[in-house]
Amino acid sequence: MFKENTRRAFKVAPHFVAITETLEKVARGEIKRLIINIPPRYGKTEIAVKMFIPWGLANNPQAKFIHLSYSDDLALDNSSQAKEYMQSEAFQSLWGMDLKKDAQGKKKWFTEDGGGLYATAAGGAITGFGAGLPDIRKDNSFSDFGGAIIIDDPLKPDDAFSDVKRKAVNNRYNNTIRSRVNDRDTPIIIIMQRLHEDDLSGFLLDGGSGEDWYHLNLPALDDNKQPLWEDKHTFEELEQIRQADRYTFAGQYMQTPAPDEGGEWRKAWFEIVDKSEVPNNVKWELYIDGAYTKVTLNDPTGIQISGSYKNDLYIWSSIDKYLEMPELRDFIKPHIDATGLNVRLILLEPKASGKSLAQLLKKETRLNVKELQTEFVKVSKIERARSSSPYIEGGRVKLVRGNWNDAFLKQVATFPNAKHDEHIDLTSYSIERNLINNNKGFIRAIV
Repeated sequence: MFKENTRRAFKVAPHFVAITETLEKVARGEIKRLIINIPPRYGKTEIAVKMFIPWGLANNPQAKFIHLSYSDDLALDNSSQAKEYMQSEAFQSLWGMDLKKDAQGKKKWFTEDGGGLYATAAGGAITGFGAGLPDIRKDNSFSDFGGAIIIDDPLKPDDAFSDVKRKAVNNRYNNTIRSRVNDRDTPIIIIMQRLHEDDLSGFLLDGGSGEDWYHLNLPALDDNKQPLWEDKHTFEELEQIRQADRYTFAGQYMQTPAPDEGGEWRKAWFEIVDKSEVPNNVKWELYIDGAYTKVTLNDPTGIQISGSYKNDLYIWSSIDKYLEMPELRDFIKPHIDATGLNVRLILLEPKASGKSLAQLLKKETRLNVKELQTEFVKVSKIERARSSSPYIEGGRVKLVRGNWNDAFLKQVATFPNAKHDEHIDLTSYSIERNLINNNKGFIRAIV
């Protein structure tokens, strides 16, 4: 059917077999929730949408599918291709299936037996149509497959860095999409390249819907650096892509939405030192990037103790806590006391929550508290990180060994694709105050 419609031979790649075998498990009722992560242009839409829907209807002409993508045009194009496969001579010679004459559009079409497809954008309205059939499964045969919701690329790559757009897609899955099934056993399939730690795949695999997901993960290179599809990309070609854009390669090609070595900041740039190696004359400060909420879907409050000595910055600890305002107030002094350090100043990011906490601490404690008033407050997170990079890469930012190191470095490696970024902000502020501004003073003195 592919050859008849495209005038090209269909070449079976090994990962096509993995995808089709997994989709057959869905059709047999063995998998209810499926996520497939795979690089772009690796055949995912052809197999899991354009071919799978006609195949499902060939097995059960009453099956009902919903297909969603990030744009209406893309969803409708896929719907049109699936319908063309069904209307092809090859398909008709095997199954002889007629479509209703009054349902010939791309958005919604039906078979004479009542099955069919509804296609729209992931953010669009889904009215008057549900996927799957209620209570039809008798055994594990394909003829009992009643259809599915198939979501292909729910998020446009350009929207991956927008918190608002990512959360809108994730919330829409929970609030609307998952309710469009006609039976609790109707499968939901998501096929996409990874774009961000908190894209729909990351959100769901992290328990965002409370469902158990089967994960078929297909990176462009395996652990032995063997290409997934050498006819598409050799190792040398993939390495060129990686060198050109490590973010794109890590997320869209390797399905790990951050380079292992780090993005804006690399793990290897941070030296880890023992407490015994920290100079006695470090001028310690505590930085707070406040969220002040216990809701774990929101950002936690970042709390960092760091300080400088000569031309180096030492980070004693950088942690995050989900604390509401009174609890955070009560946490700060015992946290400082437990370190045994002389923390001379507490600095808070001057957003609304920071101003409230500053007022509370000044009123109810004897701590020395100030709002951050720096150039970095006025610029974006990316700009802060990039301005700080030369100091980190130059080995001038050292982490004091502790059980917080791994979480800190993981967030560093994932930024700007990380779900949270409080450690990047705190470290940037500390670098600005202790290294960048100190250097400006040094240069002015020389001049």
